[in-house]
Amino acid sequence: MINKNCLLIDDEASAQKRVFERFVSTPLRAQGINVDLLIVDPTDKDLHSEEKLDKEKLKQAIMRKIDGKKIDIVGCDYELSSDVVNGVDVVQMIRSIRSKVKIFLYSGKLEKILGDILNSYKEADANSKAICLEKIKKIYGSKIEDFLERKDYPERFIGVLKKNDDSIDDIFLKKIREYNEYEFKSCFPQFEGKSLLEVANEIEKETHLGQKFVDELIEQTIAYLIKTNEDE
Repeated sequence: MINKNCLLIDDEASAQKRVFERFVSTPLRAQGINVDLLIVDPTDKDLHSEEKLDKEKLKQAIMRKIDGKKIDIVGCDYELSSDVVNGVDVVQMIRSIRSKVKIFLYSGKLEKILGDILNSYKEADANSKAICLEKIKKIYGSKIEDFLERKDYPERFIGVLKKNDDSIDDIFLKKIREYNEYEFKSCFPQFEGKSLLEVANEIEKETHLGQKFVDELIEQTIAYLIKTNEDE
């Protein structure tokens, strides 16, 4: 059985659990793919301050949910029941934690949302047009895989989750995360004393040290292969 992890951020957590189980998990399980659904509900009162959704609390909740796990796909509802956070804001939060993960935005009112933005632009003065353009740029700049109708996301998720197209980096990170609690002790002094979970996070966030570590590891691997070949 192949194991996959999916993260959903949705106000309708209970309903989406049922949808996901019926239209994603069950069909894939029959094909030998087990999908664990991790879900964060922005309506959770623990994520609010003064009766408003707290961005930092939401980000911390997402981090706790995915900590130590390889996430294969993320789905997020665009229209959250909050006047301070929408789906694009959540995408940007996730990008600051996992820069390369596949993220889909979806909405039950996709046509209306896009239509409202475009109509607002057509009818706006110069100032308002600039605001509309910023909205469009924000969606485009979030590097999402697609912006879908809510009803269409299960089919798209199945298509992604069925693919076995992990890169070398993905495989490497997945293996590191299997030993999260182990302490890093050698070959890269800057990471000495860190847990392998912390090392994996550095790599996934594409920090300077994370990239430097990967580059050095590749060099050491090649050097080892050359030496082994010469010894023979």
